[in-house]
This record gives sequence, C-alpha cells and structure tokens, in this order.
Amino acid sequence: MTHRVAVRPSGVELEVLDDEDLFTAAQRLGYRWPTVCGGKGTCRTCFVQVEEGAENCSPVGPLEREGIEALRRPVDGLTRLACRLRVEGPVTVTKRGVRRRVQE
Repeated sequence: MTHRVAVRPSGVELEVLDDEDLFTAAQRLGYRWPTVCGGKGTCRTCFVQVEEGAENCSPVGPLEREGIEALRRPVDGLTRLACRLRVEGPVTVTKRGVRRRVQE
C-alpha cells in the first residue's frame, strides 16, 4: 500500500510505501532530498515541517527526538526528520530544496 505525501513549496507528490521513510521514498522516485549523512539520522539536514496529516505520521523515536532537540525545535510531532518519518495516510510537509534528480 502507498500513501501520498505532498511536498511544499515544490509541489512534488510522493507515493510512500508502507514501512518506508519519506527520505528513502524520495530517492526511490528519483528526487534529490537535502542531506549530508545520506539518511542515517545524524545530520538533521532532511528535517521537514508537517503542515497537514500529523495524525498519519509515525511516533518520534529516540534518535529523531535527539535530532529535533539539537535543531532547537519543539518535539511536538510537527518538526520531523524525513529519514525517520513513516506515514500511514496523506501528509503535507514543507521542505525547500526537494527536486527531481538530473539524469546523466
């Protein structure tokens, strides 16, 4: 089963698989997502702001909590790390810099 995640302001719509995080789904679908660590949960560059559908997001785990706190953001379920975020329904997030990877 897939779940739709809309990414603002780019207008990208991603179909995220069950048990797949948002970052991995974007890569699978050919999108470049800002990161330094490549999805390991340590750089915090991939963070998103959840605009709609927070109730469809996975709980914040310990590594993600540590990252959000390091960003000096509240751990309220609205700031999330894309490499840790799994969804179970439609979600809208804001993340600048998400774009289609250039084919070489």
